[in-house]
Amino acid sequence: MWNPGISLRLWLPLGLALLLLWGCGAHRDPYGQQIKRVEGLSQQGENWFSQGNYPRAHRDFARALELSRAIDYPTGVAQQLNNLAAVALEKGELEEARKLFTQAWEINVSQRHWREASTNQANLATVAQKAGETGLAEEHLRAAEEAARRSESRPALGRVYIRWAGFSLDQQRLPQARRYLEEARSLARTPDLKGALEHQWGRLSLAQGDTGTAVKHFTQALKFDRDVLDRAAMAADLFYLGETYRLRSDWSQAFSYFERAFDVYAALGRKPPLADCRKRLEEANTQGRLGHSLKRFEGGAGEK
Repeated sequence: MWNPGISLRLWLPLGLALLLLWGCGAHRDPYGQQIKRVEGLSQQGENWFSQGNYPRAHRDFARALELSRAIDYPTGVAQQLNNLAAVALEKGELEEARKLFTQAWEINVSQRHWREASTNQANLATVAQKAGETGLAEEHLRAAEEAARRSESRPALGRVYIRWAGFSLDQQRLPQARRYLEEARSLARTPDLKGALEHQWGRLSLAQGDTGTAVKHFTQALKFDRDVLDRAAMAADLFYLGETYRLRSDWSQAFSYFERAFDVYAALGRKPPLADCRKRLEEANTQGRLGHSLKRFEGGAGEK
């Protein structure tokens, strides 16, 4: 038999739930939720990338790109193209990286996202430099600087100045490098930029033979890079600290820093730097008559 009391008890909560659902529905943001999915996938990819797991990073960036295109999210498309290009660059696929960075640049320019466009051009400069195209690298850096100025973003401009300084040091243009570092000093306010700035100051000091000042800058760079857990930057700081102590013939300290750099590069899967570390470890061990076993460095995996 139908019991109205029981029926009401069953339907009143359901009715309340439906009202709550319809009320919440008025405030839902499906597009925003999809953007959050893109951001989540992108963050996963960045985590894998920082660990040197490029296949998984590529997978998550590709998924984020597919979703960004599906919901007509140009900002996400450009970001993921840039991320996928970074993976290609790490794998040594220069032409693929160049193509993807260029596509990201074109989208950001069309959207008037000048800060991001500046990053794309700086990355294209890295590709050109790795390809031995010094003149083209300078063109990209000039385009990166112009885009940073149009963005009116002080950090973006500071990042380009630091990149210019690194390029100038690679070309042994020390006065030019110092000028860019001085320009960047007041613009580098975040830990990642401070770490990058200190690292380039250390390189300049080392190029000028001032090893004492170089140690201070690289040590400070390592502190900032640890704060943001930029492991690639940390490895570079450690390697250059090893270089500095090598020039001072402090072989024990040099060996220690090269060993630490080796381990971080091994975790990242960076083979060329591993080879450089291995050579330096052998030299420090021989010159300093340290007597350390080099067996664990032979395979490049860095196992204890």
